[in-house]
Amino acid sequence: MYKKTKTKKEKNNMKNVKTLLILLSISTFIFASATRTDALGGAGFWADDYANIGAFPASVNNHNVAWTDGSDFTSVWNADGTTWGFAGGSGDDMANVWWGNGTYGVNFGLGMTPENDDTEAEEANTALNIGFGMPLAGMDFGFTYGMGCDDCGGGAVGVNLRRAQSIWLFENILVDFDMGMEGDEKAVDPATMGLGAHLYTNKAYDSGINSLFGLGFNYGSMGDDDPTMGIEWNFAVESEMTDWATLRIGYSHGYDFANGGTDTDDTMTCGVGMDEWCGNQSGGLVVGLGFNYSSFNLDMNVGDYGSLFNNPVQYVTGRNDELGANWTISYNW
Repeated sequence: MYKKTKTKKEKNNMKNVKTLLILLSISTFIFASATRTDALGGAGFWADDYANIGAFPASVNNHNVAWTDGSDFTSVWNADGTTWGFAGGSGDDMANVWWGNGTYGVNFGLGMTPENDDTEAEEANTALNIGFGMPLAGMDFGFTYGMGCDDCGGGAVGVNLRRAQSIWLFENILVDFDMGMEGDEKAVDPATMGLGAHLYTNKAYDSGINSLFGLGFNYGSMGDDDPTMGIEWNFAVESEMTDWATLRIGYSHGYDFANGGTDTDDTMTCGVGMDEWCGNQSGGLVVGLGFNYSSFNLDMNVGDYGSLFNNPVQYVTGRNDELGANWTISYNW
């Protein structure tokens, strides 16, 4: 759940965005932890992962899971054919709820920030997020709408489509569209639009290895800035090292037709309010680890993977400056 948190001073100090490249801007506003899929190209490429329930709300019907990343706690379960999900939220969140009946899925989020007389504090604000999903003509379909949230401007709409489609070397297609309406202050909340079309293939092997190969096209525009177009390559491998430990390695490379290669966080924006859905979209290498004990799972992305590979024993025993960039603990039943 996102809420308006910019102060008046912060709004006045915001910098203009010179380069916009939207890479797999999966449109969602209610948060689902994506630690595992962050290392594997992004949640949209892994339809069986619970990280999809924000962009494709009908997938909530496929899970009985609880998880936390330290900032929130969410639980989703099926009761007599109906799926329910609740998140604790954070900050000024009032409600974060999922519902599914086996075919359709809905999520709803509401946050309210009270007014504060302090001139440096935020004004009163109400944030509303709604999502709906269902199977549609052989596709996974997801729709999201958000207003009053950070980066929503005057409101933001997202549509996501995914289906099996054999094209060249690929077996699936993922299409996403998001549009943000202009806010009250054009310089702060300009109108935005993003379109992505991604071809990809997942492979699973008997040895406990899962792989991803993807190629995508992206278009993005923000306010009066020149629109950008580009392509993106995604490669990822997930391999069971033991019956309780998994190694994940993902690599992506984006090419903006106007600005050239984009492999660092400094050269692109991942989409309007979509940072947690972009996975490895900022380019370069991401390394992740997974540990499981019965139905419990710990997923983490490695902050300093060079140290991990040079001295793995020292790293995993905690003798390092940064054990993980982010983490999630989940329980499945």
